[in-house]
This record gives sequence, structure tokens and C-alpha cells, in this order.
Amino acid sequence: MRQEIAHIRLLEEQIAELNARIAALYTRLHPSDVLRSIPGLGTRLAAVILGLVQDAGRFQGERHLRGFCGLVPKRSASGGVERPGQKLTKSGHDRIKWALYLAADAARRVDPQLAEVYWRLMVHKGHHHRQALCAVANRLVNRILSVLRSGRSYGLRGLEGEPITVAQGRPIIAARFSVPAAIRGSRRRQRVAACG
Repeated sequence: MRQEIAHIRLLEEQIAELNARIAALYTRLHPSDVLRSIPGLGTRLAAVILGLVQDAGRFQGERHLRGFCGLVPKRSASGGVERPGQKLTKSGHDRIKWALYLAADAARRVDPQLAEVYWRLMVHKGHHHRQALCAVANRLVNRILSVLRSGRSYGLRGLEGEPITVAQGRPIIAARFSVPAAIRGSRRRQRVAACG
């Protein structure tokens, strides 16, 4: 038992040391720290995204960054008829897709605009939880490119475009964009692919 406890303590020390090194590198590479102003991007996810995206100037636009991240659905059309709801392409780095998926799940809980997208896709369009989160992740990619290019912090906005805080955003989401449990349960039985 003592050996296991000593091993756990050693691992915790190593994790703390790595976190300190990551924080120092992140601060050196991104002194403005505008990425963490986007809801859902905390210390770890912002560092992952910055490490993989690097320079926003190398992307021509939002579409190219979404393609780099692998958040583009496959196109399957036959006889002039497109089939919606296709799986995402296998392109893109798995780590950035994972980071954006986690960030989207956190962001939809505090940002009313993203919560509205998630709610609309779940309630009115019949999407699965993962499909709706991938759509929210696409919106996050647009915000990431915008703040990296402008160098200005992201300002959380309400549904009418007015500035709000996270504390103000949560009650708006709870009142207007809660997905009913029955809809959530019915979507769980459907088999769909995640973001990657």
C-alpha cells in the first residue's frame, strides 16, 4: 500500500511539473492569452489548440481552419441527391478534434448563442448529442480564428448581442435552451459517429 501511495505521489509531482512547463511555454508563445477568453477553452485546451494551430495567418479563412481541424462532413451525392447527416472526414488531427469537442461541451453550458445552436439541432433537427456538439465545435473554430487574428479577447454575448457574463449566461440557457429528457433519451438509441 505504501508503494502505491508513493507511486501516486510521484505521478502527481510529475503532472504538476509538466503543467508548469506547459503554462510557461503557453505564456511565451501566446502572451496576449486571448484564446482563454473563449468560453470552453481553459488552460489545457487552449494550449492544445495553440500548439496545433500555431499561426492563424497560415489559414485563408474559417473554412480552411475547419478543414484543418477535421470538422468537415463527407460529401456523398448520387444522382444529384445529397444525403445529409454524413460522418465527418478522417482528416484533421485527432487531438484537436478531441479538444474542440470538449470545449464545445463546456461552452454550450455558458454561452447562450452556442446553447441555442445545440438546442435547435437537438430539438428541431433531430440531431444526436455528438452531432450537435460537432456543430458547436465548428462555431468555436470560427471564434478561435477571429481572436487569434485580431488579438482581442472574446466578449460573451447574449441572444440580442448584448455583453453578458458567464453568471448571466447560465440562467438564460437554463430558461430557454434546456433539451427535454425525453428527446435526449430518444437520441441515445441512434447510432452516429462522433467528431472523429
